[in-house]
Amino acid sequence: MKQLSKKELLAEAAAQSRALKTIKKWLAAAIGISTVSAALIVFGFMGESVHMLIGVIGIVLLVLSVAAALIINLGLKRGSENVKNILSAAEDM
Repeated sequence: MKQLSKKELLAEAAAQSRALKTIKKWLAAAIGISTVSAALIVFGFMGESVHMLIGVIGIVLLVLSVAAALIINLGLKRGSENVKNILSAAEDM
């Protein structure tokens, strides 16, 4: 594997930091979808049985959006650790 220079390591850390900012927006979107899904669930299961399909769709969306948020959050955590490791390696040069 090729050894990277300090300048290349810093550029890589900057690129990954920009990517993490984009991923944070995805996390916000997943959380927003889960909030809307909760509202659909409440609306769907209140009152008439005609709205039950909306409640079921809300449950499916909630499960999917919460799973997506958890996976995205894990990616953010590991990505942040990776940036710290890259910066540490650049500092040691």
